[in-house]
Amino acid sequence: MSTTDPGVTAPELLTERFATFAAKADLDGILSLYAVDAVVSLPRGREAAGHAAIRAAYEAAFDAGVDLGAAAPDDGGDVRVMVAGDLAMTSATDADGRVRTQVARRGPDGTWLWVRDGSRLRDVEACLPTTRGRVAALDPGLLIRAATDVA
Repeated sequence: MSTTDPGVTAPELLTERFATFAAKADLDGILSLYAVDAVVSLPRGREAAGHAAIRAAYEAAFDAGVDLGAAAPDDGGDVRVMVAGDLAMTSATDADGRVRTQVARRGPDGTWLWVRDGSRLRDVEACLPTTRGRVAALDPGLLIRAATDVA
């Protein structure tokens, strides 16, 4: 977020911003929607935890030519939101009929960031590291966690 960008002031706007950034393959823009401690689900039970791992996963998806714009709601519409205090669950149905669900948290400044994304990269095999094992390091300090061993 820059000093001229007020941030996302309503949780349902995160999906709209994501669609804009994904259409331009704007990694910095996408990362600006996630809290620094966010976790994104990946295929086969793996997770990208933190900005460095999330960036690596999205970068791999873009490098593989994956159209993440398809993960935006059809016609920019149907985003459902449930807010409970400083937490919100957002979900939207994609053009392909899949429901995408995220959890957002409101910060002290009133802006919303995703802290858990259980669906945007869940089916994108290209974002997985090629290393086998329980924990695969893509870069020093960058971890992709695995829920189970994956061959």
